[in-house]
Amino acid sequence: MDKAEFIQIHLIEKGVPADLTKPKPFIWSKYKDSNDAPLVFQSPIKVVLIYCLLAAPLWGGLMWLIIWHNEPERWPIYLIASAFFGVSGGLVDVYRAYKARKRLGETNWKNWCKRNYE
Repeated sequence: MDKAEFIQIHLIEKGVPADLTKPKPFIWSKYKDSNDAPLVFQSPIKVVLIYCLLAAPLWGGLMWLIIWHNEPERWPIYLIASAFFGVSGGLVDVYRAYKARKRLGETNWKNWCKRNYE
């Protein structure tokens, strides 16, 4: 077990949701850099941007394949809906991360690592 996996298990034991212990959301978490902080300690702006840049296009593409291709002339509404999905998903995770940080009692990743692992 490497250090990143150990930290994930430790955070889960402290009450942090499992998806917030990874450095990236969804399927991108397996392409992680072990030096990245878990989502729970990342800045709120970065979390929202990750959702806007990764989740919104994925969701919009899937919606286009499943439903939206029937009415392609409404593409501006579809782009706005995809952007809204990315922003709202990011804001939900920011709120969840805020609550988890409050439960941990620490907001800074480096300070938390020093307090628990050094």
